[in-house]
Amino acid sequence: MSYREKQCPTCGEKHRKRGPYCSRSCGNKRTWTDEQKKVFAEKKRKHMYETDKGEVERWQVNAKEEDEPLAPVKREELGYGKFVEDGDIWEEV
Repeated sequence: MSYREKQCPTCGEKHRKRGPYCSRSCGNKRTWTDEQKKVFAEKKRKHMYETDKGEVERWQVNAKEEDEPLAPVKREELGYGKFVEDGDIWEEV
């Protein structure tokens, strides 16, 4: 099946492919408005500071920046009555 000839809005190449772009790489290039960037930043901030998964990601980022093996350990992950609190490992009696 042949499509009509059109010009790619990203690179300007003429093509006869489906859709407006000549390739996937041209189609993936986007420019975001300041309003869209603000929405993305707010959602990321909310994720990082209001969810458990976000807190784990913050610990991992900090560990990479400081080159230290810092990572939060959940109480359930230790097992055998042991848990982590304030960075210390405790054992239930």
